[in-house]
Amino acid sequence: MIMFSQPMLTRDPEIAKVDEQCYAACFACGKACPYNAIERLEVKDRQGNVVKWTARVNPGLCTGCGTCVAVCPSKCVDLEGFTEQQVYAQIESLG
Repeated sequence: MIMFSQPMLTRDPEIAKVDEQCYAACFACGKACPYNAIERLEVKDRQGNVVKWTARVNPGLCTGCGTCVAVCPSKCVDLEGFTEQQVYAQIESLG
């Protein structure tokens, strides 16, 4: 009941982050995200032409579950505050 004794509920601030420099635009992370927190973005040049696609995490929707980290084949998605090994250990503990 301690959780409800506060005027507002809080959660840990761990969210996923996409490294846009190495991102391969496969969108495996977006397809796997159960919260639809991965947004597809166009990167345009100065003339308005699409140069590449990338992904960005909506921090308001991301719960830090780590699913996107586990499915990223290029290893360009991480949880802020966690190493890749810690994320895999948490996922393996569920099975």
